[in-house]
Amino acid sequence: MKILKSNFFIAQILYLVSFVSHAQELTNSIYNESLLKKIRIAANSVPGEKAESLHYIKFAESPRTFSATIEGGDETPYIQARTAYQLVFADGYIMIDAGMDKEVHQFFGHGKQQPYFSKKNDSIQLALKGAKKIIITHEHGDHVAGVLRSEFYSDIAPKTMLTRQMITTLLNKPQMPELQMKASQLTDFTLVDFEDILPVAPGVVLIKAPGHTPGEIMIYIQFKDGKEYIVTGDVSWSYAGIQEKKQKPKSQRDRIGEDATMIQFELDWLNLLPSKEGIQLIVNHDDIIQPQLVKKGILKEGLIITK
Repeated sequence: MKILKSNFFIAQILYLVSFVSHAQELTNSIYNESLLKKIRIAANSVPGEKAESLHYIKFAESPRTFSATIEGGDETPYIQARTAYQLVFADGYIMIDAGMDKEVHQFFGHGKQQPYFSKKNDSIQLALKGAKKIIITHEHGDHVAGVLRSEFYSDIAPKTMLTRQMITTLLNKPQMPELQMKASQLTDFTLVDFEDILPVAPGVVLIKAPGHTPGEIMIYIQFKDGKEYIVTGDVSWSYAGIQEKKQKPKSQRDRIGEDATMIQFELDWLNLLPSKEGIQLIVNHDDIIQPQLVKKGILKEGLIITK
C-alpha cells in the first residue's frame, strides 16, 4: 500500500507540472466580450438561492506609498489592507481568503513591525470553521496561510478549494517556508481544474487570472437582487490601478515574479466593467474605497460567526 500511495503522489506532482505548463499558454483571448456573457450564464447554472450580502474584515495593515503600489505613483501614504471576505447566503456562507497568523504577517514587514489585529484574525479562523466552502484567491501567505497553518486544519482543508496551479506553487516554490506544502497534503483539499471559468455555487463563478501568481483567480458574484460584484484579488492593489489601467511598479513586479502581459489583459478587461456593465469591483487590498462601500451598504463590515 505504501508503494501505491507513493506512486499516486508522484503521478499527482507530474500532472501538476504539466497542467501549469499548459495554463501558462493562456492568452488575452480569454478576456474578451464573450467572457462576461459566459460568466453570467455559468452563474445561473448552479441551482439554489443566491447570496444576500458580502462582508469583509481587515485583520492587518502594511503601510506603503502610492509609488510602491502603482506605476508612476507619488509618495502619498497608502495602507495596504490585509482582508478576508464572507459571502452570506440564507443557509450559510462561503469564505473568500483565510487571513494569516502573526508569524506570517511579519514576512510582509520586511524587518519592520506592522499593525496586526489578532482578535480579528481569530474571528476569521472561527468563520472558516463554520463556512460551507472556502475559496482562496491565490497562494500568497496573507490569503492562504489561515488554512495551511490553522489549528482547525483538519476541519477546514477539505472544504478549501485550491487550483492545481496554487498547489504546484505551494509544493515547489512557496512564497515563504511557512507555506511549504507536503505531497501527502494533496488529498486534503478540494482541487479544481478549469481553463477559464468555473461555477461553484449559485451566482458564484471563479475566473482564471494568472499573473500576480500562477494560481490567481477572480470571483464573480451575482446576488439574489441581481447586483453583480467581482472580487479582483491581487490583479491590482488599488482601485486606481484598475481605473488607470496601471500595473504595480516594475520593482514590485520583478520582486514578486508577476506576468505583466497577463495582468495588463486583466486590467484592461476589468476597467470596462463598472461603467459599461454596472459591475462593482472589490479590490482586496484597498483601504480607501472599501470603507466608502461600507457606508453605501455595498459591503458589510465584520463577519458572521456560526457555531
